Amino acid sequence: MNIKGKTILITGGGSGIGLEAAKQFLEQGAKVIITGRNLDKLNEAKKIYPSLTTIKSDAAKPEDAITLFNQVKALGGIDILYHNAGVLSPLLNLGIPDDRHAESAAYEMEVNYLGVIRLNNIFMEMLQQQEESAIINTTSLLRYVPSIVEPTYSASKAALGFYTESL
Repeated sequence: MNIKGKTILITGGGSGIGLEAAKQFLEQGAKVIITGRNLDKLNEAKKIYPSLTTIKSDAAKPEDAITLFNQVKALGGIDILYHNAGVLSPLLNLGIPDDRHAESAAYEMEVNYLGVIRLNNIFMEMLQQQEESAIINTTSLLRYVPSIVEPTYSASKAALGFYTESL
């Protein structure tokens, strides 16, 4: 696929892998929209790459997904949906059976797995209307070899990996 001229939405694009992907897509001539929960990170990314479009959005919140879709639609739509948003709660994710662990695990699954499905469902018709489109998912090596100190993060990435293969 030729990236030049494509519009790409990257969740979790304010730092790390997402911001690096945004940089590389911009260098290839794409229009890039990034999202994230942290407005300061989004503003900093915009300072570094002024051509970015930034939208504050939390992948864990269903209402944010609908708002994000409407904002992207108003901008003209996308060709590529890049799921990069992800969370890891290592200190609360030690497999110790308490309420904090259950809350941490639920949040990780909400962001790392269910948020991807939610956005795919919302954006699928838009993507199918494009001549060329794609969905990209960032998973982790921990989907293959789980970490004993990050079991639910590993499980969320394994679920995302299987989902990605099924797509």
